[in-house]
Amino acid sequence: MSRHFDAIVVGSGTSAAYVLQGLLAAGRKVAVVEEGPFGGTCALRGCQPKKYLVANAEAVAQARDLLGRGIAEAPVPDWKGLQALKAEFLDGRPEAEFEDWREAGATPIRGSARMTGRQELTVEGEVLTADHIVLATGSRSRRSGIPGSEHMGTSDDFLELPAMPRRIVFLGGGYISFEFAHVAARQGARVQVLDRSERPLKLFDADMVQVVCAAGEEVGIHFVPEESASAVEKSADGLVLHGSSGTAYEADAIFEAIGRVPNLSVLAGEAGEVESGPRGVTVNEYLQSTTNPHVFAVGDCAAAGAMLATVADEQGKVVARNIVEGVSHRPQSVPVPSTAFTIPNLASVGLSEEQARAEGRDFRVSRGTTTGWPSSQRIGEEHSAYKVLIDRQDDTILGAHLARHHAAETINLFALAVQHGITATTLADTLWAYPTMASDIKRMVR
Repeated sequence: MSRHFDAIVVGSGTSAAYVLQGLLAAGRKVAVVEEGPFGGTCALRGCQPKKYLVANAEAVAQARDLLGRGIAEAPVPDWKGLQALKAEFLDGRPEAEFEDWREAGATPIRGSARMTGRQELTVEGEVLTADHIVLATGSRSRRSGIPGSEHMGTSDDFLELPAMPRRIVFLGGGYISFEFAHVAARQGARVQVLDRSERPLKLFDADMVQVVCAAGEEVGIHFVPEESASAVEKSADGLVLHGSSGTAYEADAIFEAIGRVPNLSVLAGEAGEVESGPRGVTVNEYLQSTTNPHVFAVGDCAAAGAMLATVADEQGKVVARNIVEGVSHRPQSVPVPSTAFTIPNLASVGLSEEQARAEGRDFRVSRGTTTGWPSSQRIGEEHSAYKVLIDRQDDTILGAHLARHHAAETINLFALAVQHGITATTLADTLWAYPTMASDIKRMVR
């Protein structure tokens, strides 16, 4: 005897939460199935716990930047204390999430789900059926599978380190490697980042990336371009990574951060008739499976949009509306700001210079550094830059690219301007609270 629901959501991250909220508000009978701890990657193994480590690194960096400028002694990092603080945030969250959904009216179910029919899931031997199935299973770390890869960790392992290794190698030149590299460096580790590409952080403006790399070099982060790993082996003194160039890299810990891949274990076999590819479940503009209309997919497991929490959350809201109101709603098509929480932050929204030229836009570029500005001088910031693309015809902001302290916050104001067509003149004439990082926008759009 199977249990039937109006909808079953597989996964319990933030995108799943938005689906559930919309369905429960409409009085639908909903189950949520989770094979791991309830709460999802962002809350438990990604965005939130990572920011605990990043915030600490930023505090250490700011104090060190002011040594001899009002600060007499450098702070001493306490990794164990930091991990304890992060553990306070995480302690009991999965259990709380489970109970929250039960109290809200959903049926939370623990176990691994497999689609065994177009409208059917089997969870630990129990058959569940539904009018609609929503896949919100997220993504997992990509693994290289090279000889000795079992000696390497992932971002999950870095988050749980009981002590900071003295020598660390990160594989991959994306934001995960660089964010954790800056955390490790502020804890005293010597860090190397290896990437098979010529330049790292390719989703960000190249000029801004150069600023972050220069800042990283000063604190012991060495970027090695056009280098990949061929094998890893244990040594008497730790680990040795053999690079494709023939160079051997000695380390106490090595972490793979070569990207993430959709978690599609729920589709094992073909019983669900859900088409998927390397980017995830193949969906139409309504986030509905192109081969099984009873199935929707959101977040990192869907081949739609960037792998960003804000994108996933928007998709969750849209899918709930499509199930409740009929399949007619699409996610907003708006520029989404993205940030790498390096030191300084990297942030971007809207068009790059290359994209603007390709689109034939007539634009000007306001660019420069902020190191001579009071906002940078008072915090000892020696690495910073900005680049703002402004349409010559209507004065609107086409794109903004920042590398500086608090860029992760300032970029949201530029995102507001890009989405709503706020002009550079309006930004320059706005009476911002002063002196603040946001008030520097006046100078960036001139």
